[in-house]
Amino acid sequence: MPQNDLAASTCKNLGEMIREVAPDAALVRIFPERRAATYIFESDFYRLFLDRTAEEFAARLIRRSFGDAGDWRRAHDFYLPTGELYLTPEPHQHGYIPEDDQSFGLTPARRIAIFDGTCE
Repeated sequence: MPQNDLAASTCKNLGEMIREVAPDAALVRIFPERRAATYIFESDFYRLFLDRTAEEFAARLIRRSFGDAGDWRRAHDFYLPTGELYLTPEPHQHGYIPEDDQSFGLTPARRIAIFDGTCE
């Protein structure tokens, strides 16, 4: 399998692929493309500051893996330990700031999909 083949790489565990560029990552917050921002957080709620290439790689990989499951015009959170994709709380909602509730704001009501490891 080629190292840079994004389609082939989604067959592996999505969390493992992201940890190749961000070893301490626990949550990836993907904002809409027009905002051009991706935040990666550690499990202790601190943001990792990585180069933009690593952030873009993680965002592309998640968008491609989940496809139509998410409305990518809105922000989403991908939680690596469980492989779950959540709709990000709005800035005025509890959980938008990851440490607000010590759970990254990951409530079942916001869960959109769980990565099942299948390839398109």
